[in-house]
Amino acid sequence: MERKNNTGLLVGLILMTVLAAVFGYLYYNEHTLTQKQDTDIQARVNELASAEIKLDSIGKQLDARILEVQNLGGDVEELQKAKASLEQDRIALRKGNANMSKKVKEYEAFLTQKDVEIAQLREENQQLISQNETLNQEKTELQTSKQAVSDSLSGVVAKNTELESKVTMAAALRARNVKVYAVSSKGKVREGDNVKSKRVDKVRVDFMLEKNPLTQADNKTIYLRIIDPSGATISDTKTGSGTFEYNGQEQGYTISKDVLYANNNQDVSIMYDRDAPFTKGTYTIELYSEGFSVGEGTFSVK
Repeated sequence: MERKNNTGLLVGLILMTVLAAVFGYLYYNEHTLTQKQDTDIQARVNELASAEIKLDSIGKQLDARILEVQNLGGDVEELQKAKASLEQDRIALRKGNANMSKKVKEYEAFLTQKDVEIAQLREENQQLISQNETLNQEKTELQTSKQAVSDSLSGVVAKNTELESKVTMAAALRARNVKVYAVSSKGKVREGDNVKSKRVDKVRVDFMLEKNPLTQADNKTIYLRIIDPSGATISDTKTGSGTFEYNGQEQGYTISKDVLYANNNQDVSIMYDRDAPFTKGTYTIELYSEGFSVGEGTFSVK
């Protein structure tokens, strides 16, 4: 009986030892698995955080480049598309998609490419700025030179100074030695001072178109205005009168003539034949071409 009891005790001890070993093994495996899961979770969190930081940095760099390209006057369409794509990737990242390594490299390569293009755009803008500064300097020098000349010229240049200073055109025509003659019905020509009314059937205006190397040699239309003693422009469509634009406003002219400008101090003559008589008083002659006043003169009738 005692031997049987000892045998049962031994079996029980063996069974307990086996169970303890099994439970120990199971506990060890569970503990090891839990540690691995914790390590994997931490690695994933770190990966997500790292990707978020990189995408945030790339987003700020894209914003900076968009602003710079806009200031330089360049095209920001590709940069804006990249920024929109980045925002979608950030949304996907927050949902747990941590596979951003390839995307980050693509964005970094894109930024590198854009940096090269932006550097080129900066250089082109600098060249334009330099050219602009040179043109502004030349413009200032031209204005200064024109002002110096205008101070020594006659009243016609003084009247054109304001317009010339605005448009800065050095190529305007200039009529010099403007002379006005009265022509009778018999063809007799007299200087246009104190001519009797009955001896003025036509008015002839002679002048010289001054040589100007900046003026293109081609066909020019010269507009002649005869302003009567009351200040009104003599105008009659039957004798070729019409309107032209001067200083942004429509002006009437008495007669016009097309002249082939040869740029050689050429002499020009314009004849005006009026149906009505010229009344007593002083008349003003004004010449215009290509938006500029180019000369003037007077004649008087007694």
